[in-house]
Amino acid sequence: MAASPTLLQLTNGQIAVKTATGITSVQITPCFPWSAPTEFLSLRDSDGNEVLFLEKLSELDEISRKILEKELAQSTGTFHVVSIQSLSKEIELRCWEVTTREGRRSFQTELDEWPREMPNGSFLVEDLFGDLYVVPPLDNLDPESQKFFWPLIG
Repeated sequence: MAASPTLLQLTNGQIAVKTATGITSVQITPCFPWSAPTEFLSLRDSDGNEVLFLEKLSELDEISRKILEKELAQSTGTFHVVSIQSLSKEIELRCWEVTTREGRRSFQTELDEWPREMPNGSFLVEDLFGDLYVVPPLDNLDPESQKFFWPLIG
């Protein structure tokens, strides 16, 4: 396989890995640790055979990385935060009020659950129920949202 694997989005919407021997449709299988949803990914063919193992998305070229990030976001019930209305502490929890592309959401995280920076500069937040929220890079947030989010990443 080439030093930098290449991913393709097929016309039927499936993800495929392009190798020297051809193109193989794959399914994404996250590997342990579950707390790092964009790391340690096994891409497997329809028989469950591993075609490609990625430790980090940064192993991919930019186009392949974007394809995989999009697929991960769609397959995991991920919400994309547009703005943050409030962020407060309550006993052992952090309470969020946000607007996402999908509408307004309220969720809670544990106080020791910190946003994880993704290779594209956005941040991933996991709530108490395992739902994932992608917060854009700080510069892409409005000033009020930046004020709420900065203490968590600064």
